[in-house]
Amino acid sequence: MMLMERQSISGIDLSERFYYEVVKSMVETEFPDLKYAAALVGQGSEVIGLDDEISKDHDWGLRLFLFIEESKYNSLNEILIDMFSERLPYSFLGYSTNWVFNEDKTMRPAFIEEGKVRHRIEIYSVTSYLKKILVLDSLELSEKDWLVLPEQKLLEFTSGKIFFDNLGELTVARSKLSYFPDNVWKYKILSQWNRISQEIAFVGRTRLLGDELGTRIEASRLVRLLIEMAFILKRRFVPYSKWLTTVFQQLPIAKKLYPLLLDIMKETEGENREQKLCEAYLLILEEQNKLKISPEIEGEIKPFHTRPIMIINVDDIITELEKIIETPLKDLKQIGSIDQFVDCTDIQSNSELAKNTKGFFD
Repeated sequence: MMLMERQSISGIDLSERFYYEVVKSMVETEFPDLKYAAALVGQGSEVIGLDDEISKDHDWGLRLFLFIEESKYNSLNEILIDMFSERLPYSFLGYSTNWVFNEDKTMRPAFIEEGKVRHRIEIYSVTSYLKKILVLDSLELSEKDWLVLPEQKLLEFTSGKIFFDNLGELTVARSKLSYFPDNVWKYKILSQWNRISQEIAFVGRTRLLGDELGTRIEASRLVRLLIEMAFILKRRFVPYSKWLTTVFQQLPIAKKLYPLLLDIMKETEGENREQKLCEAYLLILEEQNKLKISPEIEGEIKPFHTRPIMIINVDDIITELEKIIETPLKDLKQIGSIDQFVDCTDIQSNSELAKNTKGFFD
Protein backbone atom coordinates (compact mmCIF):
# COMPACT_ATOMS: atom_id res chain seq x y z
CA MET A 1 0.00 0.00 0.00
CA MET A 2 1.38 3.42 -0.96
CA LEU A 3 1.38 5.76 2.02
CA MET A 4 1.76 9.50 2.07
CA GLU A 5 4.53 10.90 4.20
CA ARG A 6 3.05 11.92 7.53
CA GLN A 7 2.52 15.63 8.02
CA SER A 8 3.55 17.20 11.32
CA ILE A 9 0.29 18.54 12.68
CA SER A 10 -1.54 19.05 15.96
CA GLY A 11 -4.29 16.63 16.89
CA ILE A 12 -7.03 19.24 16.61
CA ASP A 13 -5.82 20.44 13.21
CA LEU A 14 -5.59 16.85 12.01
CA SER A 15 -9.15 16.11 13.10
CA GLU A 16 -10.45 19.33 11.57
CA ARG A 17 -8.89 18.60 8.22
CA PHE A 18 -10.14 15.01 8.39
CA TYR A 19 -13.65 16.34 8.92
CA TYR A 20 -13.61 18.96 6.18
CA GLU A 21 -11.70 16.97 3.57
CA VAL A 22 -13.18 13.51 4.12
CA VAL A 23 -16.07 13.19 6.56
CA LYS A 24 -18.20 16.23 5.73
CA SER A 25 -18.90 15.30 2.13
CA MET A 26 -19.71 11.70 3.09
CA VAL A 27 -22.30 12.80 5.65
CA GLU A 28 -23.88 15.55 3.62
CA THR A 29 -24.03 13.56 0.39
CA GLU A 30 -25.75 10.63 2.06
CA PHE A 31 -27.85 12.67 4.53
CA PRO A 32 -28.29 16.17 3.03
CA ASP A 33 -31.00 17.24 5.48
CA LEU A 34 -29.26 16.03 8.64
CA LYS A 35 -28.65 18.64 11.33
CA TYR A 36 -25.46 17.86 13.25
CA ALA A 37 -22.25 19.13 14.83
CA ALA A 38 -18.71 17.90 14.24
CA ALA A 39 -16.11 18.44 16.95
CA LEU A 40 -13.15 17.13 18.87
CA VAL A 41 -13.92 17.19 22.59
CA GLY A 42 -13.44 14.86 25.54
CA GLN A 43 -10.34 13.03 26.68
CA GLY A 44 -6.93 13.48 25.11
CA SER A 45 -4.01 15.87 25.38
CA GLU A 46 -4.82 17.30 21.95
CA VAL A 47 -8.21 18.50 23.21
CA ILE A 48 -6.49 20.97 25.54
CA GLY A 49 -3.72 21.72 23.05
CA LEU A 50 -0.95 19.86 24.88
CA ASP A 51 -0.25 16.98 22.50
CA ASP A 52 3.31 16.26 21.42
CA GLU A 53 5.21 13.33 19.91
CA ILE A 54 4.82 11.33 23.13
CA SER A 55 1.03 11.72 22.86
CA LYS A 56 0.96 9.68 19.68
CA ASP A 57 1.51 6.29 21.32
CA HIS A 58 -2.17 5.92 22.22
CA ASP A 59 -5.57 7.47 21.51
CA TRP A 60 -4.11 10.09 19.16
CA GLY A 61 -4.92 10.34 15.48
CA LEU A 62 -7.82 10.60 13.07
CA ARG A 63 -10.78 10.84 15.40
CA LEU A 64 -13.73 13.16 15.99
CA PHE A 65 -17.31 13.28 17.23
CA LEU A 66 -20.53 13.76 15.31
CA PHE A 67 -23.49 15.00 17.36
CA ILE A 68 -26.70 14.40 15.48
CA GLU A 69 -30.34 15.28 16.09
CA GLU A 70 -31.82 13.51 19.10
CA SER A 71 -34.87 12.46 17.07
CA LYS A 72 -32.63 10.64 14.56
CA TYR A 73 -29.97 9.30 16.92
CA ASN A 74 -31.39 5.82 17.44
CA SER A 75 -32.17 5.28 13.77
CA LEU A 76 -28.95 6.69 12.29
CA ASN A 77 -26.28 5.86 14.85
CA GLU A 78 -25.39 2.39 13.53
CA ILE A 79 -25.99 3.42 9.92
CA LEU A 80 -23.39 6.18 10.19
CA ILE A 81 -20.90 3.93 11.95
CA ASP A 82 -21.26 1.30 9.23
CA MET A 83 -21.02 3.86 6.45
CA PHE A 84 -17.69 5.15 7.71
CA SER A 85 -16.40 1.61 8.24
CA GLU A 86 -17.11 0.74 4.64
CA ARG A 87 -16.27 3.99 2.86
CA LEU A 88 -13.47 5.77 4.69
CA PRO A 89 -10.09 5.78 2.95
CA TYR A 90 -7.48 3.66 4.73
CA SER A 91 -5.30 6.71 5.40
CA PHE A 92 -5.36 10.48 5.42
CA LEU A 93 -2.28 12.76 5.49
CA GLY A 94 -0.19 9.68 6.14
CA TYR A 95 -2.20 8.58 9.21
CA SER A 96 -4.30 5.43 9.39
CA THR A 97 -8.05 5.76 9.76
CA ASN A 98 -8.13 2.26 11.26
CA TRP A 99 -7.60 1.69 14.99
CA VAL A 100 -6.67 -1.32 17.12
CA PHE A 101 -6.61 -1.89 20.87
CA ASN A 102 -3.45 -1.86 22.96
CA GLU A 103 -3.07 -4.28 25.84
CA ASP A 104 -4.14 -1.56 28.30
CA LYS A 105 -7.44 -1.03 26.43
CA THR A 106 -6.28 2.25 24.89
CA MET A 107 -6.23 2.44 21.10
CA ARG A 108 -3.71 3.32 18.40
CA PRO A 109 -3.92 3.68 14.63
CA ALA A 110 -2.85 0.63 12.59
CA PHE A 111 -2.73 0.47 8.80
CA ILE A 112 -4.77 -2.08 6.89
CA GLU A 113 -4.99 -2.80 3.16
CA GLU A 114 -8.40 -4.38 2.93
CA GLY A 115 -11.64 -4.88 4.81
CA LYS A 116 -13.70 -2.54 6.93
CA VAL A 117 -12.13 0.29 8.90
CA ARG A 118 -12.43 0.30 12.66
CA HIS A 119 -12.68 4.08 12.87
CA ARG A 120 -12.88 6.61 15.69
CA ILE A 121 -15.76 8.73 14.45
CA GLU A 122 -18.02 8.57 17.49
CA ILE A 123 -21.72 9.23 17.03
CA TYR A 124 -23.85 10.82 19.76
CA SER A 125 -26.72 13.13 20.28
CA VAL A 126 -25.81 15.96 22.65
CA THR A 127 -28.25 14.51 25.17
CA SER A 128 -26.75 11.02 25.04
CA TYR A 129 -23.20 12.40 25.35
CA LEU A 130 -24.03 14.54 28.39
CA LYS A 131 -25.79 11.58 29.98
CA LYS A 132 -22.85 9.25 29.44
CA ILE A 133 -19.95 11.62 30.17
CA LEU A 134 -21.34 14.05 32.75
CA VAL A 135 -24.33 12.01 34.00
CA LEU A 136 -26.64 14.92 33.19
CA ASP A 137 -30.28 14.51 32.22
CA SER A 138 -30.72 18.26 31.83
CA LEU A 139 -28.73 21.47 31.61
CA GLU A 140 -31.00 23.06 34.22
CA LEU A 141 -28.66 22.56 37.18
CA SER A 142 -29.04 23.56 40.79
CA GLU A 143 -26.03 25.05 42.54
CA LYS A 144 -25.59 21.80 44.44
CA ASP A 145 -25.65 19.90 41.12
CA TRP A 146 -22.70 21.99 40.00
CA LEU A 147 -20.71 21.05 43.10
CA VAL A 148 -20.47 17.39 42.09
CA LEU A 149 -19.44 17.93 38.46
CA PRO A 150 -15.74 17.01 38.09
CA GLU A 151 -13.77 19.91 36.65
CA GLN A 152 -11.64 17.62 34.50
CA LYS A 153 -14.77 16.34 32.73
CA LEU A 154 -16.13 19.89 32.34
CA LEU A 155 -12.75 20.97 30.97
CA GLU A 156 -12.78 18.13 28.44
CA PHE A 157 -16.30 18.96 27.24
CA THR A 158 -15.72 22.70 26.92
CA SER A 159 -12.23 22.46 25.39
CA GLY A 160 -11.25 21.20 21.96
CA LYS A 161 -12.99 22.70 18.97
CA ILE A 162 -16.32 22.63 17.20
CA PHE A 163 -15.62 22.31 13.47
CA PHE A 164 -19.21 22.64 12.30
CA ASP A 165 -22.59 23.03 14.01
CA ASN A 166 -25.80 23.68 12.15
CA LEU A 167 -27.76 21.94 14.91
CA GLY A 168 -26.74 24.42 17.59
CA GLU A 169 -27.22 22.14 20.59
CA LEU A 170 -23.53 21.44 21.16
CA THR A 171 -22.65 25.14 21.06
CA VAL A 172 -25.42 25.91 23.56
CA ALA A 173 -24.44 23.08 25.90
CA ARG A 174 -20.76 24.11 25.94
CA SER A 175 -21.77 27.69 26.65
CA LYS A 176 -24.02 26.71 29.56
CA LEU A 177 -21.28 24.53 31.06
CA SER A 178 -18.44 26.98 30.39
CA TYR A 179 -17.98 27.75 34.10
CA PHE A 180 -19.68 27.64 37.48
CA PRO A 181 -22.43 30.17 38.30
CA ASP A 182 -21.31 33.23 40.30
CA ASN A 183 -22.50 32.05 43.71
CA VAL A 184 -20.81 28.68 43.24
CA TRP A 185 -17.63 30.42 42.06
CA LYS A 186 -17.54 32.64 45.15
CA TYR A 187 -18.23 29.64 47.38
CA LYS A 188 -15.29 27.86 45.77
CA ILE A 189 -13.01 30.83 46.49
CA LEU A 190 -14.16 30.89 50.12
CA SER A 191 -13.71 27.14 50.45
CA GLN A 192 -10.21 27.27 48.98
CA TRP A 193 -9.16 29.89 51.55
CA ASN A 194 -10.69 27.67 54.22
CA ARG A 195 -8.53 24.78 52.99
CA ILE A 196 -5.47 27.02 53.14
CA SER A 197 -6.36 28.23 56.65
CA GLN A 198 -6.54 24.66 57.92
CA GLU A 199 -2.92 23.96 56.96
CA ILE A 200 -1.31 27.38 56.81
CA ALA A 201 0.53 26.89 60.12
CA PHE A 202 1.48 23.26 59.59
CA VAL A 203 4.51 24.03 57.42
CA GLY A 204 5.98 25.95 60.36
CA ARG A 205 4.85 23.54 63.05
CA THR A 206 6.50 20.59 61.32
CA ARG A 207 9.64 22.70 60.94
CA LEU A 208 9.70 23.34 64.69
CA LEU A 209 9.43 19.59 65.24
CA GLY A 210 12.53 19.07 63.10
CA ASP A 211 10.43 17.14 60.59
CA GLU A 212 12.00 18.17 57.28
CA LEU A 213 9.98 15.71 55.22
CA GLY A 214 6.77 16.83 56.91
CA THR A 215 7.42 20.53 56.33
CA ARG A 216 8.22 19.92 52.66
CA ILE A 217 5.04 17.89 52.21
CA GLU A 218 2.97 20.61 53.85
CA ALA A 219 4.62 23.27 51.67
CA SER A 220 3.82 21.27 48.54
CA ARG A 221 0.19 20.89 49.62
CA LEU A 222 -0.13 24.63 50.12
CA VAL A 223 1.57 25.31 46.78
CA ARG A 224 -0.99 23.11 45.08
CA LEU A 225 -3.85 24.91 46.83
CA LEU A 226 -2.46 28.22 45.58
CA ILE A 227 -2.22 26.93 42.02
CA GLU A 228 -5.82 25.73 42.18
CA MET A 229 -6.86 29.11 43.56
CA ALA A 230 -5.23 30.82 40.59
CA PHE A 231 -7.48 28.80 38.27
CA ILE A 232 -10.57 29.52 40.35
CA LEU A 233 -9.96 33.27 40.41
CA LYS A 234 -9.61 33.26 36.60
CA ARG A 235 -12.80 31.18 36.21
CA ARG A 236 -10.86 28.35 34.64
CA PHE A 237 -11.54 24.67 35.26
CA VAL A 238 -8.76 23.01 37.23
CA PRO A 239 -7.15 20.15 35.27
CA TYR A 240 -6.24 16.95 37.05
CA SER A 241 -2.65 16.44 38.23
CA LYS A 242 -1.03 15.49 34.93
CA TRP A 243 -1.82 18.85 33.33
CA LEU A 244 -2.18 21.05 36.40
CA THR A 245 1.08 22.99 36.42
CA THR A 246 1.52 22.90 32.64
CA VAL A 247 -1.81 24.68 32.10
CA PHE A 248 -1.19 26.88 35.15
CA GLN A 249 1.76 28.44 33.33
CA GLN A 250 -0.66 29.79 30.72
CA LEU A 251 -2.46 31.96 33.32
CA PRO A 252 -1.39 35.64 33.47
CA ILE A 253 -0.67 35.43 37.22
CA ALA A 254 1.82 32.62 36.62
CA LYS A 255 4.37 35.15 35.36
CA LYS A 256 4.88 36.22 38.98
CA LEU A 257 3.50 33.26 40.88
CA TYR A 258 5.18 30.34 39.11
CA PRO A 259 8.79 31.40 39.91
CA LEU A 260 7.81 32.09 43.51
CA LEU A 261 6.16 28.69 43.94
CA LEU A 262 9.15 27.00 42.34
CA ASP A 263 11.43 28.79 44.79
CA ILE A 264 9.28 27.51 47.66
CA MET A 265 9.71 23.95 46.43
CA LYS A 266 13.49 24.41 46.10
CA GLU A 267 13.97 26.28 49.38
CA THR A 268 16.13 24.51 51.97
CA GLU A 269 15.66 26.98 54.84
CA GLY A 270 12.34 26.49 56.58
CA GLU A 271 11.80 30.09 57.68
CA ASN A 272 12.55 31.35 54.16
CA ARG A 273 10.02 28.85 52.82
CA GLU A 274 7.33 30.23 55.12
CA GLN A 275 8.14 33.82 54.14
CA LYS A 276 7.85 32.96 50.45
CA LEU A 277 4.58 31.14 51.05
CA CYS A 278 3.23 34.28 52.70
CA GLU A 279 4.33 36.32 49.68
CA ALA A 280 2.43 33.87 47.46
CA TYR A 281 -0.73 34.16 49.60
CA LEU A 282 -0.56 37.94 49.32
CA LEU A 283 -0.09 37.73 45.55
CA ILE A 284 -3.23 35.61 45.29
CA LEU A 285 -5.11 38.01 47.57
CA GLU A 286 -4.03 40.92 45.38
CA GLU A 287 -5.46 39.09 42.36
CA GLN A 288 -8.68 38.45 44.26
CA ASN A 289 -9.03 42.10 45.27
CA LYS A 290 -8.90 43.07 41.59
CA LEU A 291 -12.14 41.14 41.08
CA LYS A 292 -13.99 43.45 43.52
CA ILE A 293 -16.21 40.64 44.74
CA SER A 294 -15.90 42.00 48.30
CA PRO A 295 -14.57 45.15 49.93
CA GLU A 296 -10.79 45.23 49.50
CA ILE A 297 -9.04 43.00 52.00
CA GLU A 298 -5.65 44.12 53.24
CA GLY A 299 -3.21 41.26 53.62
CA GLU A 300 -0.89 41.08 56.59
CA ILE A 301 1.99 38.75 57.41
CA LYS A 302 1.90 37.90 61.10
CA PRO A 303 2.93 35.17 63.56
CA PHE A 304 0.64 32.25 64.33
CA HIS A 305 -0.46 33.10 67.88
CA THR A 306 2.77 33.48 69.87
CA ARG A 307 4.70 30.88 67.89
CA PRO A 308 7.62 31.63 65.53
CA ILE A 309 5.54 30.60 62.53
CA MET A 310 4.66 33.11 59.82
CA ILE A 311 1.18 33.13 58.28
CA ILE A 312 -1.17 35.78 56.89
CA ASN A 313 -4.50 37.06 58.22
CA VAL A 314 -6.44 34.35 56.41
CA ASP A 315 -9.31 34.48 58.95
CA ASP A 316 -10.04 38.08 57.89
CA ILE A 317 -10.26 36.94 54.27
CA ILE A 318 -12.69 34.16 55.16
CA THR A 319 -14.85 36.50 57.26
CA GLU A 320 -15.24 38.95 54.35
CA LEU A 321 -15.97 36.22 51.82
CA GLU A 322 -18.61 34.61 54.03
CA LYS A 323 -20.65 37.81 53.68
CA ILE A 324 -21.00 37.50 49.89
CA ILE A 325 -22.19 33.87 49.67
CA GLU A 326 -25.92 33.49 49.05
CA THR A 327 -28.25 30.64 49.86
CA PRO A 328 -28.38 27.70 49.39
CA LEU A 329 -24.57 27.56 49.65
CA LYS A 330 -24.32 30.04 52.52
CA ASP A 331 -25.15 27.38 55.11
CA LEU A 332 -22.92 24.63 53.70
CA LYS A 333 -19.65 23.54 55.22
CA GLN A 334 -16.84 25.33 53.43
CA ILE A 335 -15.51 22.28 51.59
CA GLY A 336 -16.04 23.52 48.05
CA SER A 337 -16.87 21.44 45.00
CA ILE A 338 -15.91 17.81 44.49
CA ASP A 339 -12.39 18.52 43.22
CA GLN A 340 -11.61 20.65 46.27
CA PHE A 341 -12.22 17.95 48.85
CA VAL A 342 -11.57 14.72 46.94
CA ASP A 343 -8.13 14.18 45.44
CA CYS A 344 -8.71 10.98 43.52
CA THR A 345 -8.26 10.60 39.77
CA ASP A 346 -10.94 7.89 39.62
CA ILE A 347 -13.52 10.39 40.87
CA GLN A 348 -12.12 13.43 39.05
CA SER A 349 -12.43 11.56 35.77
CA ASN A 350 -15.69 9.69 36.46
CA SER A 351 -18.88 11.73 36.72
CA GLU A 352 -20.91 8.80 38.01
CA LEU A 353 -18.62 8.32 41.02
CA ALA A 354 -18.47 12.07 41.61
CA LYS A 355 -22.25 12.35 41.63
CA ASN A 356 -22.38 9.83 44.48
CA THR A 357 -20.77 12.45 46.75
CA LYS A 358 -23.82 14.71 46.54
CA GLY A 359 -24.85 13.58 50.01
CA PHE A 360 -22.14 15.82 51.44
CA PHE A 361 -24.29 18.81 50.48
CA ASP A 362 -27.71 17.56 51.62
